[in-house]
Amino acid sequence: MRMLESLLSLSYLAFLVAVLICMVLCDWRWKLAFFLDARRAAVVSVAVVALFLLWDALGIATGTFFRGESAHMTGIELAPEMPLEEPFFLFFLTYLAINLTTGARLLLNARADAKENAA
Repeated sequence: MRMLESLLSLSYLAFLVAVLICMVLCDWRWKLAFFLDARRAAVVSVAVVALFLLWDALGIATGTFFRGESAHMTGIELAPEMPLEEPFFLFFLTYLAINLTTGARLLLNARADAKENAA
């Protein structure tokens, strides 16, 4: 029973790592972020995650944000009310946004090129 509780407490973090791996695979396959321009993707990711963490800190300081309880989280806090999983989640959101916007731009450019070549 104790082992099941331990595994359950890692489930959210494990899920976040799994979807991050999926983001890396999409990025690798279609060269969307880090596999397109690693330096730019890293700078954007660090800046956006830092802004999100600052936003979280302000929300925590004002009492707007709080950790809440979940059996699916590790229970480890990086700071009061800041769970270990939060930076992973924020990086996932950032990486997803970069992948989606780059993918959309590539699709739109390919569509415009195909239209131009057909004319």
